[in-house]
Amino acid sequence: MDDTLKDRIVRGLIRYESRIEETDEHYNELEPYGRYPPDAPYGLKHLLPYWIHLLEEEEADCENFRTEYARITRKLAALEEKRGRGCREQLREVLQRDVDHYPTLVSYFTYQEPFELELPHELSIRSAIEILLMELERDYDLQDLKQKVSILDQVLKCKYLSEVKKVLEYYPEAEDPGFPDRFWWRHPLKILEERQALLTGS
Repeated sequence: MDDTLKDRIVRGLIRYESRIEETDEHYNELEPYGRYPPDAPYGLKHLLPYWIHLLEEEEADCENFRTEYARITRKLAALEEKRGRGCREQLREVLQRDVDHYPTLVSYFTYQEPFELELPHELSIRSAIEILLMELERDYDLQDLKQKVSILDQVLKCKYLSEVKKVLEYYPEAEDPGFPDRFWWRHPLKILEERQALLTGS
């Protein structure tokens, strides 16, 4: 069993519940990019099942993890019900703000220093967009936003291909197997392979 992955799940479940409780307790203080962002619990909501799946692929018994995840997710659902439609609207506003900022992020990707601070920030915004697209697609028609993101992704991918070595040098933690393949920007080693294949024509 991968003890590192197991520990990540344990810590992730604790943080997941804590962020739900903080979101409820400080609901009137929620602010994008603030101390209590409205989308704080949702990254773990969507990533924890993937981590548990990875551990199950190693034939580990994850029934207790799944039970705990379901219990905590019910707390999030209860929070959303308690706070009403405004809770989802706040998430929609965060998504819109991040997507509106995405062209600037793409324009300056790998150009702003210090790289060791800017690269994590830039990639975390792209991950936050993906999380909220996943979370909100059952509530809203997101086709226009998805199309805009897809077009910008093509530009980001081209820049990423040319600067992937810089990403790995200044932000090696960008390579994270805890993100599914759809989070391609968190898999620079695969992008490096693509770059090498393009250069060699293989």
